[in-house]
Amino acid sequence: MQATIWLRRLQAAAAGGMLGLALAFPQETMAAVRESCRLWAGSVMPALFPYLALSQWLCASVHAPALTVPLAMLGGSPAGARLIALGGFSPARAQRLAALCVTASPLFVLGTLRGGARMLAAHWLGAVTAWGFARLTETRRAPADSPPAAPERAPLSHILRDAAMAMVAVCACMAFFAALGALLFRLVPLPPAWQALAASLLEMAGGCARIEALGLPERLRASCQAAAVSFGGLSIFLQNALYLRPAGVRLPRQLAARVVHALAAFCACWALYRS
Repeated sequence: MQATIWLRRLQAAAAGGMLGLALAFPQETMAAVRESCRLWAGSVMPALFPYLALSQWLCASVHAPALTVPLAMLGGSPAGARLIALGGFSPARAQRLAALCVTASPLFVLGTLRGGARMLAAHWLGAVTAWGFARLTETRRAPADSPPAAPERAPLSHILRDAAMAMVAVCACMAFFAALGALLFRLVPLPPAWQALAASLLEMAGGCARIEALGLPERLRASCQAAAVSFGGLSIFLQNALYLRPAGVRLPRQLAARVVHALAAFCACWALYRS
């Protein structure tokens, strides 16, 4: 109880401090939000919205739980988390699927980052490692998974509405963490390498851009970007949490799986560039 009180006080202090910074530096805040919304409208929305709507429509029309893994890994976040939530899985199975399937979109990795094919392979190898971590760290022996319940067959109009609301949530998370990063860097000037690390912890795309600007050797640059993509940043973590929490996924364990995913992807990418 006492820990909860202190946590709420800490959250209130952090929110109040960031609000004060936003009022003190409105231009930096608006510029960061404007740039994130431009990125969302120009790249994220056109790539993600059709896939989000069509994959949900497919899963609602044909109840095939085996489709969840390939569709989720091809769709990236938060499409994968949404498909897991719609699958009717037990909490234990949803936890394992979240570690495996809540990944970055291949379109982003292949279309945005140099050396995308090896980085994507490392990213997916890291996902398998995170799945193994989720299996090994189950706190108690879960009962045998029952067959997933069939999702409700929502009409197409409801599917499009839900997909649109999910895209608005994506935009809000991107804008919030972009503003947060801009204010933190304004308050605490950091060396470029530390800025890249902090940006990667907050938001994946911005972190990858800062890693690219460091001018690192090719192997180290690719491995760092693979780790950033695999962790995903707190922005993507919150986007996925909107769907994973109602599905019974324990978010602290999911965050730990993301850390394992990042470390494994770094090592896998380092090895792939050596071969």
